[in-house]
Amino acid sequence: MTLRTGLIALSLATVGALAGTSNANAFTLGGHYDGAEFDALGVEIPWAAETRIGRVGDHEINIHDSANDANNRVQANYDDWVSGEAVDFSLTFDSLNNLLTYTVAGVEVSKSEISQDSFSDLYIRSSARVDGASMVVDNLYLEDSTMASAINDISSAACVGSVGCGYFDADYLHIADITGDFTLTGQSTMSWADGSKPKNSQLAYQIKLVEGDNTTESVPEPATLSLLSLGAFGVILRSRRSAA
Repeated sequence: MTLRTGLIALSLATVGALAGTSNANAFTLGGHYDGAEFDALGVEIPWAAETRIGRVGDHEINIHDSANDANNRVQANYDDWVSGEAVDFSLTFDSLNNLLTYTVAGVEVSKSEISQDSFSDLYIRSSARVDGASMVVDNLYLEDSTMASAINDISSAACVGSVGCGYFDADYLHIADITGDFTLTGQSTMSWADGSKPKNSQLAYQIKLVEGDNTTESVPEPATLSLLSLGAFGVILRSRRSAA
């Protein structure tokens, strides 16, 4: 192999490795499910963040575990919903401090001592269970340890019919392959017919979290690749001099 040929091959290998680094473990969209389809998946949901029009005298914002145990739930009151008005929210996972933080319209709740080291998937569930009501979760943006990107999809549900709608009429938007700590931001919009504001969780959305396996593909960092390139260049140069 000539020096020039070796350098070209080395450069191509380095560029290929860098390209692999930029695309490794990027999160993806996994599609939509209704309530029955989601239940059939059989996925375990150790934690969920929820926003709803609450039961009379009850809370509207919470982080709860799979059992929705009141002793292991953090919650806050919020009853300033306006039909058709978008409300900002964010959900952050901090693995270093074992902390989930959920903020809705500036109201923050946080759950510490999360036993999970990572979360690999999110299912955003929207539900509307009273005639004339709708729930939309959109303008989503996700940042994890590998990338940050707007999510060009929404979770939405609308109820049309005098008998109302039930549990299985929900819409689940699946976001998969999340790596490391993450922050999800977005907006929710609750709408209802004039004079018939829903109650008792008839309008709600949840962000359901699936535990990850805390393993990622090992990819050399760009600085490491540069050192490897220099080392390989030295080997090629010494071989050329020896052959001279």
